[in-house]
Amino acid sequence: MSDELRQILRRHSTSIAAHLAAELVKGSESRFQKIDSEVLSERCAMLVEALVASAWQGADQLAQRVTMIAQQRFKEGFLLEDLQQALRILEVDAWRIIANESGQDSVVTNLGTLTIAMGYARDELARIAQLYAFAPAS
Repeated sequence: MSDELRQILRRHSTSIAAHLAAELVKGSESRFQKIDSEVLSERCAMLVEALVASAWQGADQLAQRVTMIAQQRFKEGFLLEDLQQALRILEVDAWRIIANESGQDSVVTNLGTLTIAMGYARDELARIAQLYAFAPAS
């Protein structure tokens, strides 16, 4: 993992989290509107921090944290689509920032690293969703 990627993500983590929270509450059907704005902001910051950690500690770090987050959110009544939406917004924002700020020699590698981390996270989210879909009702 490049120092450049870590620095880019760290530098923009606050703005990515704020944009993520703002995007999640858009739309009259958004379940994210039911969450206190401060709690939503904290949760978005946690997700972004998981992405930053993946830049420091390996692409699987985001997937590991998404596992914990997904288990909590499914228990709260969130749907797979809600969590997929959060990951999509996170990836689009991070992609744009990385593409704009990476050096010419590192942009492809940095974007590839993001793609791998997000792929692991989406795979893990699908796995957890499947477990919850087939879990016996309690």
